[in-house]
Order: sequence, then C-alpha cells, then structure tokens
Amino acid sequence: MLATPSIRALDERLRAATEFIAQRLHGGGAQAWLVGGAVRDMALGKPPKDIDFATDALPHEIEARFERTLAVGKAFGTIIVLVGEVEAQVTTFRAEHGHFDGRRPSEVRFSKRLEEDAARRDFTCNALYLDPLSGVLADPCEGWKDLSAGVLRAIGDPRERFAEDGLRLVRMARLAAAHDLTPEERTLSAARECLGALRGVSAERRLAELTLIFERPAPARALEILGESGVLAALCPGIEGLRSGAAADWSVLTRLYAACGAPVGASAGFAVLFDPLEGPLEHLEKRQELASRLLGALRPSRALSDDVHALWRLQRALLDEPARPALARSEALRIAREHRWPLADALLRARRSSPSRRRLELARWTEGLSDGELRPAPLVTSADLAAVGVERGPRWGALLAQAEELQLERVLVTREQALAWLAEQAQRARGQS
Repeated sequence: MLATPSIRALDERLRAATEFIAQRLHGGGAQAWLVGGAVRDMALGKPPKDIDFATDALPHEIEARFERTLAVGKAFGTIIVLVGEVEAQVTTFRAEHGHFDGRRPSEVRFSKRLEEDAARRDFTCNALYLDPLSGVLADPCEGWKDLSAGVLRAIGDPRERFAEDGLRLVRMARLAAAHDLTPEERTLSAARECLGALRGVSAERRLAELTLIFERPAPARALEILGESGVLAALCPGIEGLRSGAAADWSVLTRLYAACGAPVGASAGFAVLFDPLEGPLEHLEKRQELASRLLGALRPSRALSDDVHALWRLQRALLDEPARPALARSEALRIAREHRWPLADALLRARRSSPSRRRLELARWTEGLSDGELRPAPLVTSADLAAVGVERGPRWGALLAQAEELQLERVLVTREQALAWLAEQAQRARGQS
C-alpha cells in the first residue's frame, strides 16, 4: 500500500529548504510543486535524498526571488536554488522537442501548464507533483495507479521517450529493480526496438548510469532486465563474450552481489558485471583481456579501474590453475594486507561451496596474525642501502623488494641478520663491478 506523500517524510534539512522555496514562490504568485523522485519515494515509504521543484515562474523570476542561485541549466529552464547546504533544482514548466544529441532538447518552450510539463518526463512514477504547503497531489499521468500496481510505465509513446534520451533504457531497469516494479510490456517492447538510441550516449554517461545501478538496491535484477531486453549488449558492446554459458545465469550475479553487502558500489559492481573468472581456465587470459577492454571503454577513473583490476587479480591469485605452485607465505601476506582483500574474499566464498587449495593455504599462513605481523616494519631501509654504498638505480629497488620477500618468508628474522645479508649483497655487487 502506498503512503500519502507529505513533507513530513523529509529530513529536517530538506523539509526546511522545501518550505522556504515553496513559500517564496507562492509569495510571488507562482506555483511550487515538488516533483519526481522525492514524491515517488514518499509514496513508496522511502526517505527522499534530494528535492526538485517545478513551477510556472520563468527562470529570471526564479533568480529574482532567491538570494543564492546557480544558473547552470538556465537555457533549459532550470535554476539551482541554494538553501543552507541544500541544492534544489527549480525548473520552469516546459515542453521539449527535437533532442538533437540524444539528451538535450533542441527546442524548449516554457509553459504555464503542469500537464504539459508532465508529458515530457520519462516514467509515470516520476510525474507525481506535490504542493508541499497544501499537501495537494497532482497526478496527470496516473503514476499513482502504476505504482499501486507495481508497474513501471513510460509516459506517452515509449519509443519517443527512449529516443529523447537513450539512457532512459538503463533507468528503466534501475527504477524497476530498485523499487520492485515490473516494466509494462509496451514499455519493454519499445526498449527492445530502441537500442539504437544508445549510439550517441557518451562513455561517461554510460559509466554514471551503471554506477547508479550499483548504488541502488537489487543491481542483479536491474542487469537481468538490461540483459534480457538487449540493452546491456548495446550499452557494452562485446559483453556477450563474457556473459555466456554459466556466466549468463543471472542468479550467479545475484549471489555475488549479495556477498558484497549493500550498497554494492562501483568497484564490486563492475568487477562482477565484467567478471572474467567464470568459465574454463584455459580461456581465462582471453576473457581477462576482454573484461579490461569493456571496463576501459567506459573511461573509468584511475582509482575505479585499479580497484576493479585488484579484485580480479586477488581472486585469480587463489584459483587452482593447472601446474600452479603452492602459495608462498610472502604472497599470502601480501594478498591479505591489501585493502580490497576482504571484498575479493567475499566474492571468492560466493563463487564456490568449498575453498580452493590456495585459499586454504592462505588461511594457514595468515590465521591469527596481528596487523603488525601482516605488515611488519621493514628490516632493511633505504638508509641502510645508502650506508653500505648501494647506488640509486634499478638495483636499489630490487634489493628492498628482495629483503622484504626474505623477511616475509622468515629467512631474515632479526635486523642483525638483515644487515649482514645486505652487507654481503653490497660486497658481491662491488666484486662484480
């Protein structure tokens, strides 16, 4: 059962900003409606995270009524109003035509009619309008009825809505999964027919929309909708090379994402979506190359890319690949002290009912170790290398790495042993020069 939307559902900060904005707009003779996600979330009994307003006031009139504003979307009717730490989008009622770049309209006509504004929005559940002061709810597209029935429906002709912005194909899946809605058949059919709308969508916007899926509930369900509608293959060309056979089983994604906790987050989200580790080991290198290419095509940040590759690397390190030697103590400690190891381990545990041989070896080497034992202070430092006359260069770093390896393997246990070993290495180097 849906809840009656009310600003009482907003936290104190958002409620104060909402009342302030509505009073200022009403005081100037303009309409003031909360619209979109905030009203939808109130109806679903979820706390809104931000607020958007729709009004019949023109952009310059909005600016005149508030002391702190940003005009970043003024050409399209949107003014950001700043109230304390809250940033609220206040947008003039508008009609749109001719989305020339698959996102922004080539023609915007400001309107005085709420119904005209609603007609240009994406889904009926996002076209609910609440007057925050009177509590009046306006529902020109029957979004309340669809929410009550658990249905996600595009407004008007769904093919037109998807053609206006290709990423609405992805939002369809995200909204349906996050709010436990079922895409209405006409909307879903139109999505299958409109895959070309993604052609002009930038890598950055694709990345951002997928990231939102991983920050919301039920990411596996969202990806299942994308996969079965063909949107995923259009969004990430080549992904069929990974998501086939056992890896195409969406229940595998459900299990892996459940192991990550909530929210899943971008690192785990992309590591599982482009997972190269499912499938025959003899094809692992080829899948790894494809996975890296798919991730790179989205132009992730260096930090995100490093995190995803670390999750793949840490999991692969503990696979029982043919002819692989036993896990050395030094390798086990290096794995266990990486900040991404707990998440990689959770994914490993979700993959199989029993641990691999190398995972058992890691447990044997690291069980019961304190953080100081996992990350011991180095027995050999740069100052020690300088003291025995080692010149800076490739050998400098190699000696430090070798010293750490011997320390982790417990060949070198005391500082005296380590300094004696270093002196021997330096003398040997001088004898070879």
